[in-house]
Amino acid sequence: MPDFEKQNGNDEVWDMILNTGHPLLIKKQRRFGILPSPPRCKLCLAPFNGIGGWFLRRLDIKVSNRNPRFCNACDTFLRTYPGGTNVTLSMMFVDIRNSVPLSEKLGPKAFHDVVAGLRDAALRAMAKTDGSVLEYHGDAVIGVWPPGIAGENHAAKAIAAAEELVAHHPKSISSDDEVPIGISVHTDMVYMGTIASTTCDLQEISAFGYGVNLAARLADKAEAGKALVSESALQAAHRAMDEQHRCTLTLKGIDQPVNALALG
Repeated sequence: MPDFEKQNGNDEVWDMILNTGHPLLIKKQRRFGILPSPPRCKLCLAPFNGIGGWFLRRLDIKVSNRNPRFCNACDTFLRTYPGGTNVTLSMMFVDIRNSVPLSEKLGPKAFHDVVAGLRDAALRAMAKTDGSVLEYHGDAVIGVWPPGIAGENHAAKAIAAAEELVAHHPKSISSDDEVPIGISVHTDMVYMGTIASTTCDLQEISAFGYGVNLAARLADKAEAGKALVSESALQAAHRAMDEQHRCTLTLKGIDQPVNALALG
């Protein structure tokens, strides 16, 4: 059976992973999470570099030849159990402000170093708060906190990651120049799961839905060095809106105005 035809056949497995937590995956993440060093498998957190990566390679756990974002074991799992589920999670979008003129000003290599600094800082902030990289997209990083992986307090953890980036601005890996980033945090129900290419080869885990679009549009409105946290994320984190820093925004493609808390 082609991969795209069996894409919806493993909903219960993905519901356990993303909503309630799969005990075997949680055990792996806790064990691998203490080993150095990044980059890591997006699913089980197996490290690919450093002494941790060296140790796991002795156990035949290594970066997948087919998809370098996953270890070989998780890549096999994705191919065996493609699918997904609806999950209410928290997500964070981080991207560089005015990236086009900035890339023209800096030149290709220096701009590469700026993007690398952003990715490194975002990854560290997510690692501290049980977040996972969903996608690197050009000069943007998208992180997610599914409850089955990050726990019931996923919204509070996503906000904490944003506060970390606001307090400690990422810097270019080749200089002390701060990276001008805008951040959004939003909590909503999305469909998250595997996605196949037109050749039926499973390539990635991704998230889809209105909430993903809202989070992306909210990030577009964030000023450099600041984060916008949606009201739904604040409510999920049991955190009150600071009226002094409340803003009501009209977002492109979003029908209703969105209330958000401005951090930074």
